[in-house]
Amino acid sequence: MNEQQVSQLLEAMAAQTKAMNRLAESNEALVSIIVQTLNEEEDTDLTSSAALEVNYLSGKPRG
Repeated sequence: MNEQQVSQLLEAMAAQTKAMNRLAESNEALVSIIVQTLNEEEDTDLTSSAALEVNYLSGKPRG
């Protein structure tokens, strides 16, 4: 690979990483809505579950 190809590859990888982060954030929002809806429908405190008390790779709290 020449220098131009390496530069293009790095740019593409950065764009792909940004897209993956946007997807992860939208999935996080969707899961939060689903958990909230299930919690309201079943009148159960799903947010106290140990599975929901973890953080995402970004460090942001889940839920």
